Amino acid sequence: MRKGLLTLGLTELFATLVIATVALAAPAYAQDTSSQLVGVWKYVSQFTTEVQSGKVTKSYGDNPSGYLIYTKGGRVIFILFGEGRQKPALPMKDEDRLKLFNSMSAGSATFKAEGNTLTQTYDSSWHELWTGTSAKRNFKIEGDTLTITSDPFKNSAGVDVTFTNVSKRVE
Repeated sequence: MRKGLLTLGLTELFATLVIATVALAAPAYAQDTSSQLVGVWKYVSQFTTEVQSGKVTKSYGDNPSGYLIYTKGGRVIFILFGEGRQKPALPMKDEDRLKLFNSMSAGSATFKAEGNTLTQTYDSSWHELWTGTSAKRNFKIEGDTLTITSDPFKNSAGVDVTFTNVSKRVE
C-alpha cells in the first residue's frame, strides 16, 4: 500500500513539474510589452542606413543628447538634439534659428506595443510632418538598452533607408 501512495505522489509531482515547465516556456509576447517600455531613456545613438548601399549617416553626430519618455498611460514624448550645437549670439538671427531647428527632433504621441512592434500615433511634432500620423517600428530591450528600428522608407532624397535609435534606461 505504501508503494502505491509513493508512486502516486511521484506521478503528481512529475505532472506538476511538466505543467510548470510548459507555463514558463510560454511565448514572451503573452506579457504586456508596453510596460517594458515605461520609463525614461537617454539617447546614445541615432543613425540612418541606406538599404541598397549600407551607408550609415549620423545626422545628430556620434553623441546625440535628449530623452525618450514612455508613461504607464500610453503616452510618449521625446526630444533629440544633435552633437555640437552652438549657443547663438543675441539677438538671434534666422540663420541661427535654422541651425538649431535642423539639429533637433521632438514630438509626442500615444503608443502601443505588441510583441516587438511599437506603434506611435503622433499628436505633435517639431516640424508638423508626423502630427496626425501613425508609425510602426520594431523594438527590442536588452538589459538597459532600447533599440528602435524602422522598416525601410524613402528619405527626402527618395533613397530607401531605415533609421535606428538606441537609448539607455535612466529611470
